[in-house]
Amino acid sequence: MKLAMACLLVGLSIANPANAQQANRSSSISATDRQQGAAANPQLIAQFGGAYTGPQAAFVERVGKRVATRSGLSNATGDFVVTTLDSPVENAFAIPGGYIYITRQLLALMNSEAELASVLGHEVGHVAARHANSRNTRSTIGALLAAGAAAVTKSDVASRVVGTGAQLYTLRYGRNQEYEADALGIRYMTAAGYDPFAAADILGALDASTSLSAQATGTPARSVPTWASTHPNGEDRVRRAVELATATGKPEVQPVQDTAFLRMLDGLPYGAATDRKLIRIVTVRSGDTIASLSARMAFPDLREERFTTLNGLDPDQPLKVGTLVKIVVTA
Repeated sequence: MKLAMACLLVGLSIANPANAQQANRSSSISATDRQQGAAANPQLIAQFGGAYTGPQAAFVERVGKRVATRSGLSNATGDFVVTTLDSPVENAFAIPGGYIYITRQLLALMNSEAELASVLGHEVGHVAARHANSRNTRSTIGALLAAGAAAVTKSDVASRVVGTGAQLYTLRYGRNQEYEADALGIRYMTAAGYDPFAAADILGALDASTSLSAQATGTPARSVPTWASTHPNGEDRVRRAVELATATGKPEVQPVQDTAFLRMLDGLPYGAATDRKLIRIVTVRSGDTIASLSARMAFPDLREERFTTLNGLDPDQPLKVGTLVKIVVTA
């Protein structure tokens, strides 16, 4: 099984992650949180590449709000604001007031709607548990803005302000807070009708993508700015995630390929805006192999590795005729 996304807060029941949820939040988003989020939202969008307005953004918003309604905080669709950012960095984050963000690059890595629901559910969990409110909210939002400025301007000064450099593309919560957000996210996505084991697939893909980026750039994996690098991970988290998903009562089965989701990704910009690359969805034909399809990838190196990582494929397994795969082409 691929690396899993969820883990538990110490003392939190696997079967009932709502315990910590009820202990850490009220039944609604506070007016103060809404005000702070509304004030920071335009700045965050501007500093992280602007809002992506392609057709995929509406899909992301719909899934995000579907999951958010399961938090108990969203009784109307307007309670959460879900934004897709036009950023070439794989990431997702949330701020107080019900503002959830995911980058188009992270969306491109996904292979099912359930994977998307798992990431958005995690971020909704941060909002529901009011994690930012246990710290200095203004300070953490300011740090996020400074991180965005560092990434855009490559300013060492701005990087030093946040302490961890431009790779801090999220509010850095404590490990236990991340675990709680994972548990809540699994709970929300399951209640919304999604496969809880899909969380394992996307985190496995994120780890593989981080390692690939490090290989491509010749830098340590921990230096690559991705969602995985700012959210704790490890073997213990895998074990706990399996326990949490199993505790939902949903059987772990081999999912049918989510062709509707993959077709939705067709035409999504990929990488930096200056590279002018797109995701294209193609059908595997008789005679197609990983080698032949990856040769169509618009990269000078590591084509097979990029192809298998993007599609969540085992490089040692043959492709199935009739299934869909993603390739990256020049626009």
